[in-house]
Amino acid sequence: MVNSMPGRRLAVVDTNFPWKQSGFRYWENYEIHRLRPDTLFFATSPFTDWRGFPVSDSFPAKVHPISQLVDQIYSEKITDIYCVFLNMALSLVGNTCLPNGYRVLGSNNELNILPVIQDRQLKLHTTIYPGGGLAVDTPIEISNLDSYYSTIFSNVQEVLKKFPGSIYVPGMINAEFYSLLPKPITPPIRLVFSAHQGLRKNFPQMAEAFNQLDESFHLDIVGDWENYLHLLNNDNYTFHGLLNPEEVRDIYHQAHVFISCSTSDFSAMDGFPTTAAGDAMSTGCLLVSSNPRRDSFMLLSDFDYLEITETRKLVDILWWIKDHFNEAVAIAVNGTHKIRSHFDSKVVVSRKLEAMGLISK
Repeated sequence: MVNSMPGRRLAVVDTNFPWKQSGFRYWENYEIHRLRPDTLFFATSPFTDWRGFPVSDSFPAKVHPISQLVDQIYSEKITDIYCVFLNMALSLVGNTCLPNGYRVLGSNNELNILPVIQDRQLKLHTTIYPGGGLAVDTPIEISNLDSYYSTIFSNVQEVLKKFPGSIYVPGMINAEFYSLLPKPITPPIRLVFSAHQGLRKNFPQMAEAFNQLDESFHLDIVGDWENYLHLLNNDNYTFHGLLNPEEVRDIYHQAHVFISCSTSDFSAMDGFPTTAAGDAMSTGCLLVSSNPRRDSFMLLSDFDYLEITETRKLVDILWWIKDHFNEAVAIAVNGTHKIRSHFDSKVVVSRKLEAMGLISK
């Protein structure tokens, strides 16, 4: 049984919300509302996506514009604030430019409410995932994040090392939404590449490998990759473009293998696994992925997924899957079990709220 701690009230601050395609943030906030229905939600850009386009995604609670945050801190007796990503965490305390002059990407000093935080003695909580201002060269150690935030969650090794009191949490998926269903009987082996366009997603590496495959494989491409399709000379693919989460889920249910070739670019190095990869694994897909962070917190190479390395090329892994399909399925089963057991939003959010002191069990 979960009990709300009396005398505490949480406000969640986000950017583009509610926006279902944002993945873990939507499901996290959904679960926060379920466990603490008195939570107030604020967004800098309510009901819009990252491009500024309106979205019609529903949410079970009212989402307030960020301009109302300060007034409601006082009127609604808010005691705690939670946010995700480094740029938002530092924006709220006015620390957008670090002592060495480094400006955190995406931070906004206009969101600074430090005087109110100090006046009301608010407890601050944050999750620092890859991206959101945390680039490869971000000097996280001089951000003084732990002097403002009483709870810091992360799945990034350097964050966990710099802030000894921080708490490891994996990425997050909604196991109920991304349900586990039997996969279609092969052939062909259905591959899926699903991501928003970005240099670090490494579409060219995926294309180079796919061009070397035969009709035993079919590739589904999800995302805004229309300008990259000329790299493909293997016609055994379907380009879907940008889809809503329900449509993406339908593709995952028909897929056997999810491909992620992520590396780093100027803005970030992806976490491992990516949110999309975790979603696909929840439906039973085998993950074939790079692991630029060398993350072994949860998933183990050759047991839960197959890792792309300098000595083990993507194309070689895909041919191995064809020749050892039953072994590949066994690895997929392991990965799916681990994702659904440890990455589900119900599990992760409950742990977070308990660590914040907002619920008890």
